[in-house]
Amino acid sequence: MAKKIDRHELKQDKFAADIAKIYRYASDNPTKILIWVIVVVVAVVAVIGYLSYSSSAKKDAQLKLSLVYNFMDTGNYKEAMDSLRAIISSYPKSPQAKIAQYLMGHMYYAFGQLDSAMSAYHDYLVMENPDSDLAAASLMGMAACFEEKSQYDRAIDFYYKVVKDYPSYFRADEAFASMARCYDVKGDVKKAEELYKQFLKKYPKSPLKNRVIIMLARIESKVNLPQATSVQKQGEG
Repeated sequence: MAKKIDRHELKQDKFAADIAKIYRYASDNPTKILIWVIVVVVAVVAVIGYLSYSSSAKKDAQLKLSLVYNFMDTGNYKEAMDSLRAIISSYPKSPQAKIAQYLMGHMYYAFGQLDSAMSAYHDYLVMENPDSDLAAASLMGMAACFEEKSQYDRAIDFYYKVVKDYPSYFRADEAFASMARCYDVKGDVKKAEELYKQFLKKYPKSPLKNRVIIMLARIESKVNLPQATSVQKQGEG
């Protein structure tokens, strides 16, 4: 049987340089860095939300959300979480409340509070339009939590849902590779090999391509090793 791959080997860290200053904790945990890239998207959405909603209440919600980013920037994560909870409690119907719910999931995940993260992602999915890219991102978050908990079958279910329901999502290739990785980690090498090959056909320009090629080559070398050894022994005999 092929050696099980560590579930962190395919984690991308290409955004680390851009966000390390803001998220110091994430920079020390490369398995979680990709999750934080969504925060950049959220920040843009928040700015658009501010321009679209002019009521004093919504301005106040936007101000509080801006403070959240400042707290994150300075490492005041407790204050950031308190502000997120305040936004959700005080302005439950606002776009900022959705963003706050979403960010809570990522913060819980970054600090290893997986059950709380999953609860936050679930609550966000209840609030959000199912066609939203951020809904897809929350499904990715749920999958990552299950993977961290070594519940690979459940993680595969969520990664597959992203690939199936959100094919245009900008992290769909990562979801596909992660799905293959989960099969690899849990020892289903044949399925992992099949998915790695499918990945290369489906996402030929993905930045994950080279890593998948390496993982596929590793599997193929292990699978073919017993046969090669047998042939060698026959030759020696």
